[in-house]
Amino acid sequence: MNTLHTPTPPSPTLPALPAVPLTLQWKRQPLPPLQAVQVLDFRAGEIALLEVEQGRVWVTCDGLLEDYFLEAGQRLSFTGPVRLRVSAEGSRPARLNWAKHRAMPGAAYPPAPVAAPQTLAVVPPTSSAAGCARGAVGPLSAA
Repeated sequence: MNTLHTPTPPSPTLPALPAVPLTLQWKRQPLPPLQAVQVLDFRAGEIALLEVEQGRVWVTCDGLLEDYFLEAGQRLSFTGPVRLRVSAEGSRPARLNWAKHRAMPGAAYPPAPVAAPQTLAVVPPTSSAAGCARGAVGPLSAA
């Protein structure tokens, strides 16, 4: 007896969406030693990207108990609405680069404008009950 075998078509797959490069306007924030804490505010739907260019920077987010101490080359991101407080840690000056952008799915984070030819892959932030969500923090690694 002959049977007709109809092959099952493969499941459709969606093409991978290419990462959308973001055009960010980085701002340089000099942080002299022993200066008052500076405040950075970001609205709902904005992503705050911070990267230390020089020195050591203290970062805290209103509503969180954690403080962050970032060395030159380390990066941190937060999802707004958020109020960040930053200052140079210790007796040496620091310089902080920061940028903000609207949250976009599939966005590719470009490297911050630092002199070193190194990059860091930033993990997109996740939400947090306290209103402050953070992304990856870590030293720059060779690409």
